[in-house]
Amino acid sequence: MKNMIIEKITNLDCFRDFSHGAKIKTESGRFLGATCDSGEAERIIKTYFKTEFFPEPVHVYFGGEIGQDGVWGYTFQLAE
Repeated sequence: MKNMIIEKITNLDCFRDFSHGAKIKTESGRFLGATCDSGEAERIIKTYFKTEFFPEPVHVYFGGEIGQDGVWGYTFQLAE
Protein backbone atom coordinates (compact mmCIF):
# COMPACT_ATOMS: atom_id res chain seq x y z
CA MET A 1 0.00 0.00 0.00
CA LYS A 2 1.59 3.20 -1.18
CA ASN A 3 1.19 6.55 0.62
CA MET A 4 -0.93 5.13 3.41
CA ILE A 5 -2.61 7.93 5.37
CA ILE A 6 -3.97 7.06 8.80
CA GLU A 7 -6.67 9.33 10.19
CA LYS A 8 -6.94 9.83 13.98
CA ILE A 9 -10.22 10.63 15.76
CA THR A 10 -9.81 11.81 19.36
CA ASN A 11 -12.28 11.60 22.23
CA LEU A 12 -11.67 14.89 24.03
CA ASP A 13 -13.58 13.62 27.09
CA CYS A 14 -10.94 10.95 27.71
CA PHE A 15 -7.72 11.67 29.63
CA ARG A 16 -5.66 9.57 27.12
CA ASP A 17 -2.72 8.86 29.44
CA PHE A 18 -0.62 5.92 28.25
CA SER A 19 1.15 5.66 31.63
CA HIS A 20 -2.06 4.12 33.05
CA GLY A 21 -2.15 1.55 30.24
CA ALA A 22 -3.92 1.37 26.92
CA LYS A 23 -5.69 -1.49 25.16
CA ILE A 24 -5.70 -1.60 21.35
CA LYS A 25 -8.52 -3.41 19.52
CA THR A 26 -10.07 -3.50 16.07
CA GLU A 27 -13.65 -2.44 15.37
CA SER A 28 -14.75 -6.10 15.49
CA GLY A 29 -13.02 -6.64 18.86
CA ARG A 30 -9.79 -8.34 17.79
CA PHE A 31 -7.15 -7.63 20.45
CA LEU A 32 -3.96 -6.15 18.96
CA GLY A 33 -2.06 -5.35 22.14
CA ALA A 34 -1.77 -3.45 25.39
CA THR A 35 0.93 -0.97 26.35
CA CYS A 36 1.96 1.90 28.59
CA ASP A 37 4.12 3.40 25.81
CA SER A 38 2.69 5.65 23.08
CA GLY A 39 5.56 4.73 20.72
CA GLU A 40 4.80 1.04 21.04
CA ALA A 41 1.09 1.75 20.46
CA GLU A 42 1.97 3.62 17.27
CA ARG A 43 4.07 0.66 16.04
CA ILE A 44 1.25 -1.81 16.81
CA ILE A 45 -1.29 0.31 14.90
CA LYS A 46 0.97 1.01 11.89
CA THR A 47 1.94 -2.66 11.64
CA TYR A 48 -1.71 -3.67 11.64
CA PHE A 49 -2.58 -1.26 8.81
CA LYS A 50 0.46 -2.31 6.76
CA THR A 51 -0.19 -6.06 7.05
CA GLU A 52 -4.00 -6.42 6.83
CA PHE A 53 -5.64 -6.83 3.41
CA PHE A 54 -8.88 -5.20 4.57
CA PRO A 55 -8.04 -3.25 7.72
CA GLU A 56 -10.87 -2.03 9.90
CA PRO A 57 -10.79 0.93 12.31
CA VAL A 58 -8.63 0.48 15.41
CA HIS A 59 -9.70 1.80 18.82
CA VAL A 60 -7.46 2.68 21.76
CA TYR A 61 -8.99 2.45 25.24
CA PHE A 62 -7.47 3.84 28.43
CA GLY A 63 -7.65 2.90 32.10
CA GLY A 64 -9.72 -0.26 31.99
CA GLU A 65 -9.60 -2.82 34.77
CA ILE A 66 -8.61 -6.41 33.99
CA GLY A 67 -11.15 -7.81 31.53
CA GLN A 68 -12.55 -4.35 30.66
CA ASP A 69 -11.73 -2.04 27.75
CA GLY A 70 -11.72 1.21 29.70
CA VAL A 71 -12.60 4.56 28.13
CA TRP A 72 -12.38 5.05 24.37
CA GLY A 73 -9.63 7.59 23.62
CA TYR A 74 -8.72 7.28 19.93
CA THR A 75 -9.87 5.69 16.71
CA PHE A 76 -7.46 5.21 13.84
CA GLN A 77 -8.60 4.39 10.32
CA LEU A 78 -7.31 4.64 6.79
CA ALA A 79 -8.20 7.97 5.21
CA GLU A 80 -10.32 7.65 2.10
